Amino acid sequence: MSKRPLDCLLYGLVGGDFKFSTQFESLEKAREMGFKAPKEAQLCRSIDAVFQFINHWDKARHHLPYETDGVVVKVNSLFQQEELGYTAKAPRWAMAYKFKAEQVSTTLKEITYQVGRTGAITPVANLEPVELAGTIVKRASLHNADQIEKLDIRVNDEVFVEKGGEIIPKIIAVDLSKRPADSKPTQYITVCPNVTHHWSA
Repeated sequence: MSKRPLDCLLYGLVGGDFKFSTQFESLEKAREMGFKAPKEAQLCRSIDAVFQFINHWDKARHHLPYETDGVVVKVNSLFQQEELGYTAKAPRWAMAYKFKAEQVSTTLKEITYQVGRTGAITPVANLEPVELAGTIVKRASLHNADQIEKLDIRVNDEVFVEKGGEIIPKIIAVDLSKRPADSKPTQYITVCPNVTHHWSA
């Protein structure tokens, strides 16, 4: 069986026999039982402390051994969690704070096209390599012809790139002030790159 670099961090324990009464106690119990729990978790006793924690990790997150796109703030008391309950989609006692996605600019060198297993064709931006959120980015999905037209993306453009959810690189805008004078609009392909017959978008 192939080895994969997977790991697991517990953010709480659920069960009828546990004696703890707070979320933070459940993390400590998880560690005692030999599970990995995030050592970065912190018990905050004021809203100011919560914002200090968020502001700290907005910068320090780049030094973590994994990627993260935000902080989850939770009510510590399990009794209060139960009293607050859930909406149809989420607990009322927890809130996710998303960091602003990091952006960089780089040059779009070429647009190529990938054919998926279902035959769907995806345009791909091949970029001048640039560091973004701790990794070197060389490629970004352009999704489809509509996205290329909407942003008016062209070869040799200076483009702004960010990671969607801090994972998938995507082009979000073009720096029109740096567009070459001889720039030409992108002509989306009409022939599938893997076969000889015509393909229409």
